[in-house]
Amino acid sequence: MNLQENIQRIKQVMGLITEEVLKYIGNKRIVLIGPPTVGKSTIATELSNQLGIEYVILDKLQQDYGYGDGKELELVRNVLSNDFEKYNTPSILDFGGGHVHTEGIYELLDEYPNVFLLMPSTDTEKSNQLLRKANEERWTGFMNQIIQGLKSGEHKHTEEKQTELINKLERMKQGEGGKFDKEDLPNTPEMQGWGGLDMEKDWNKFVPLSSDEDVINRDVAKHVVPVYDESGNRRDKTEIARDIIT
Repeated sequence: MNLQENIQRIKQVMGLITEEVLKYIGNKRIVLIGPPTVGKSTIATELSNQLGIEYVILDKLQQDYGYGDGKELELVRNVLSNDFEKYNTPSILDFGGGHVHTEGIYELLDEYPNVFLLMPSTDTEKSNQLLRKANEERWTGFMNQIIQGLKSGEHKHTEEKQTELINKLERMKQGEGGKFDKEDLPNTPEMQGWGGLDMEKDWNKFVPLSSDEDVINRDVAKHVVPVYDESGNRRDKTEIARDIIT
């Protein structure tokens, strides 16, 4: 399917793109923003599958641009540019949990019609409760993976060291602060690419979204889509994608 056919398909399916809007570069992309744990990658994958268009993860592209002063803004400017040939086509852009908070990126997204903010709920207090819960489940799950890897024996540690590390992780799961070095991770496929853990005390009580970040997210977004229902259960990904498409 060529570019023009892709655009026509999106116009029919999305109901968001008209001939007039097509003159803006922003219509070629659906931009997803939102806090960590909200499910951006899951929804981006579902949208990509339903629409048959590219799914672009900015966190992965960041490795090519490097890190430091101005690098993040350079990355986003190039990805959104007409000259960025690789992704100058209809695509889903996953902005991760923090790219939109970099100075200058708000202005770059200002005229884009399809910036969607994924949030647990439209109610701030309920969103914070659900984000805190998801954050705890995410990191507790990761620590459980480490414990399982240690118990499997896929590591270089003595039995005494293994027990010490498992006990440390059990305390960290309860909210105790602490570091778990990369060198102590088990040698299992699940641990590949991880750099260890550095948890602050009472990490399980934190909301992975500050009030300032929440304000920026809501200012830059053109649409807000809740990913949980009124009962606090995560909605089906196809239903959320349908909300975005229609």
